[in-house]
Amino acid sequence: MPLTGLTSAEVAPRVERGEVNRAPRSAWLDYAKIVARNLFTLFNALVVPVAIGLFLAKDYNPAFAVSGMAVINTVLGLVQEIRAKRHLDKLAVLAATHARVLRDGQVRDILADDVVRDDVVLVASGEPIVADGPVLEAHYLEVDEALLTGESDPVPRKVGESLLSGSFCVAGDGAYRAEKVGGQSFAHLTSAQARAYSYSTSPLQHSINLLIWVLSGVAVALCLAYVVLYFLRGVPWDDFLLMVAATVTSMVPQGLVLMTTLAFTLAAVRMAKKGAVVQRLSAVESMAAVNVLCLDKTGTLTTNNLELERLVPVADAPEADVRALLRLFASALVDTKNKNILALRAALDECPVELVDQLPFKSQNRYSAVRIKEGKTERILVLGAGEALRPLLTDGKWEPAWRELLPTGLRVLLFAESIELKPFDGSLAGFALRPLCLVALSDELRHDAGEVLEALAAQNIAFKIISGDNPETVRATVAHLKLPLAREPVVSGDELEQAPNRVELILSRSVFGRVAPRQKLEIVKTLEDAGRYVAMLGDGVNDVLPIKQAHLGIAMGEGSQAARTVAGLVLETNNFALLPETLEEGRTILRNLRRAGKLFLLKNVYTLLLIVFALGIFRLPFPYLPQQVTLLNLLTIGIPAFVFTLSRERAGPPSGHGFLREVGSFALRTGIVTGGLGLGLFAFSAWRGDDVRLQRTLLLTMLIMLGLTSVLRVLADGESAALDGDRKYRWLVVTAVPVFLAVLYTPLSADFFELTPLGFLNWLLVLAVTTVGFAACKATDVWARS
Repeated sequence: MPLTGLTSAEVAPRVERGEVNRAPRSAWLDYAKIVARNLFTLFNALVVPVAIGLFLAKDYNPAFAVSGMAVINTVLGLVQEIRAKRHLDKLAVLAATHARVLRDGQVRDILADDVVRDDVVLVASGEPIVADGPVLEAHYLEVDEALLTGESDPVPRKVGESLLSGSFCVAGDGAYRAEKVGGQSFAHLTSAQARAYSYSTSPLQHSINLLIWVLSGVAVALCLAYVVLYFLRGVPWDDFLLMVAATVTSMVPQGLVLMTTLAFTLAAVRMAKKGAVVQRLSAVESMAAVNVLCLDKTGTLTTNNLELERLVPVADAPEADVRALLRLFASALVDTKNKNILALRAALDECPVELVDQLPFKSQNRYSAVRIKEGKTERILVLGAGEALRPLLTDGKWEPAWRELLPTGLRVLLFAESIELKPFDGSLAGFALRPLCLVALSDELRHDAGEVLEALAAQNIAFKIISGDNPETVRATVAHLKLPLAREPVVSGDELEQAPNRVELILSRSVFGRVAPRQKLEIVKTLEDAGRYVAMLGDGVNDVLPIKQAHLGIAMGEGSQAARTVAGLVLETNNFALLPETLEEGRTILRNLRRAGKLFLLKNVYTLLLIVFALGIFRLPFPYLPQQVTLLNLLTIGIPAFVFTLSRERAGPPSGHGFLREVGSFALRTGIVTGGLGLGLFAFSAWRGDDVRLQRTLLLTMLIMLGLTSVLRVLADGESAALDGDRKYRWLVVTAVPVFLAVLYTPLSADFFELTPLGFLNWLLVLAVTTVGFAACKATDVWARS
């Protein structure tokens, strides 16, 4: 009885009951979590009680400054994360997994999330299983459950046996009933939730969060020390509150989290407009770190638009008879997505044929076979790789012609017929085959492949081309590339298997042919274990596991649904030329975040030095007030860091240093110089009898002036050469100086920030210290580069 599936009338009540293939989640609940995550932060937990205390003490200026910072941080965090959610929700539609279902007796293509319980879902090679349920029809159906079990061998599935979401079809086709959908399915996270919005941290975000916790701990430790001073030195309560408020606002770089979210979201939106869909925000960071790119040949370096180039008979039978048998073979196979078969059908046309049995193609065997009935005659016909079929062939007359074709770059397959009829039993083991002809298929190298790889090589990215094709075919394909790998010998899968030191072979060679899917996975794992940051670009079912394993999985837009589902980045327009731009975008974003991080962390270093030495050792007044911290943050950190985050000036090759190491190096050497000179100026002002307000004004002015020079130095730090586009950022300094002067010499603002307008001699003093500080910092830059 033919399957008809659900009717529209049967679907509607299931949707109303929530029996759809998405985890139960409420959009309002998502937004509520975003609000809670941004409202109940460690920064707010430290700042809000202090702000309340300042209001109760009627110290309104610092109270407004502190509470204003808390409100601004919270609002900006909310806005940026909500924007990120909305953008990702929109981008998810572009690369969403689809499913074919039977409804009202017709095949419909719908989003996998819209599958309902009891839907009849059709599945073919390359498609993921999107829900759990029993098989209703199976035509030589085999599935790969490696993402669930770790076992890479395909598993045959017959009628009545269960399929699990998270697996994918590698051979044959069939239909199953969606018995468990949404949150009830075995591996729903593998599909829908991987694309739905969720808050997860990338390694960079994790490092930043760790940094914030450490600095928050330092701030808390300092505040506890103030408690001791409160009792030992009799510090007034109002001063105690001001010290705590200034310490928290200056030591906790909460804005760095906002900059990271903003930068990742902007990168995702920019790339989506060009056709590269970011499915996970963490992929943006991965784009920046990639130093090895693994590529499957077919469908990535080549167009995968196969055409029948020629047939070379290797038997005594007339060519017309061989062509007729090949047409029967191509017409009988159920694998309608196999590019080889599609090319044969296009060249030879289809014809009616009675199929008795078949073995669909899969990467593990590298052949396909059919048992057909032609009138009263039954035949077993086989098409596959020459190496895979060689042990089964009755003679070797085909090999000279085969070897002659391989260097042409054509995909060469052997067509043969079994000399006896017997059941397949899952493979051709024990069969004896008579070779009939060689089938040569052309697959055009992408016209921009050479330029793209050369552009990537200029970014210091190494390549590993890993293909299931014959090594000679792979060699002929890459020979046209103007890269060193074009002159390297190709490593075959057998050579890799038998190599005494496979790790060394994988690390030293660049081109691999006739490798099995598990060997692709082994190559990616070996590179990662050796400390490489690996991207894997592929399009087929045999690329799913290495795409999943790689630090950055990239799928071609026309690739299999299974590959697209597990990838972090999808080249939706199938534009191979997007790769260099995509990786450059990631490097640019990371470069921008490093610049912002240096500005944020710099203030932490010199603030810690000033507090410990000025207050704890030399018994000087507290270095600055909360509202003065706000002004310092705005002019030397907040605005410059925000502008840097929006920069699209392309970054050069990465320095090779980790985020914390590069940021920490700049912040420590600059912070020590700034803190030391600031402490000296602060102490000198106190020694000559200046009042506290003037002492703090001198210190704050010097910190702002020297901080603005640090903004300029950040642009060059870590860069191999100055970037022409960075020159425009000098206006940040040019603009900040008059803004500060307006604040300093306007009575209303000067009173709010408790600043004393400086005279000529005091300006000379500040500028002299700033000049010395700038020269010392430049010296540390030279030392750091040496």
